[in-house]
Amino acid sequence: MPVSGEPFDPAKPDFENPLVSRGDVTVYRTIRTRTGLTVPVTITNTGRDRAAYTAEVKITGPQAFEAVLHVGTDGTPLYPGTSRPAELTATDPGKPVPSDPTITITRVTRTPDES
Repeated sequence: MPVSGEPFDPAKPDFENPLVSRGDVTVYRTIRTRTGLTVPVTITNTGRDRAAYTAEVKITGPQAFEAVLHVGTDGTPLYPGTSRPAELTATDPGKPVPSDPTITITRVTRTPDES
């Protein structure tokens, strides 16, 4: 939600209103552009130990729009309670960008830090 008194800007990522979550991965409202969708994602370590993450997010829409996005911590473990935000871009060349896409988190892998 925008801060009181600030107008809502549909061109800025919205890390306040989650659309879908799976485990420690959350996807927020997408931003539609001419060429694709900006997909805000956060990974939050809700565990008790440091851990690295990888996740896969599938975006589908009308006229066979389909994109699979990969997000992670690049092997760097997150401390418990910390988050890593990311903005990914979903495209499917030759397909119209959906205004109301279907978003599914298809895989989340959490790898505990062994050090």
